[in-house]
Amino acid sequence: MATNDDNETPTIACEVCLTEVPASVAQTAEGPDYVQHFCGLDCLERWQEQGEKTKQKPD
Repeated sequence: MATNDDNETPTIACEVCLTEVPASVAQTAEGPDYVQHFCGLDCLERWQEQGEKTKQKPD
């Protein structure tokens, strides 16, 4: 977790676009072993779509 030099607010990188967002407003998708943070619903939806495409690929 990084901090913003201007006001020392903790920030977290978005899992999709790597934008630094304040930890207090980050969307989260919790798994059994970890938490992922997203800057907004658009990035969360893109991440979910990427996961669906990966599941659909034949081995």
